[in-house]
Amino acid sequence: MKWLADLLLGGIVEKFTAPLLSAYQAKLTAETDSERLAADEAIKGIEAARDIALAEAADRWSATRLGRLLIVIPFGLWWAAIYLVQILNPWFGLSLVVIDVPPRINDMALVLIPAIVIGDAGALLARRLKR
Repeated sequence: MKWLADLLLGGIVEKFTAPLLSAYQAKLTAETDSERLAADEAIKGIEAARDIALAEAADRWSATRLGRLLIVIPFGLWWAAIYLVQILNPWFGLSLVVIDVPPRINDMALVLIPAIVIGDAGALLARRLKR
């Protein structure tokens, strides 16, 4: 399970840390005070998001944890079933059917899942930085 989580969240963590590393690099290479202040503001914003994600991860009943259980997992299983049926039907001559995700649920998932994943990535990053 840990291997799968590392596989799925590894790229996201790198994408999440890239802006922070970029902001620190911009601060180091800044030539003017306004550039340094802009980099400081960017760093503060990214660190605040990371701290919020850490606080969410520490709470057993946090929105991130509940969202993962109630939204991400069922939606992921639903989409996996749709893709699996599309692969198995031609290979084995089956006529399995999975009802497509309703448009309103799909629209909500397109907003909620990235927010939950970013929260998870922030919590993972915070744990790694704590070590």
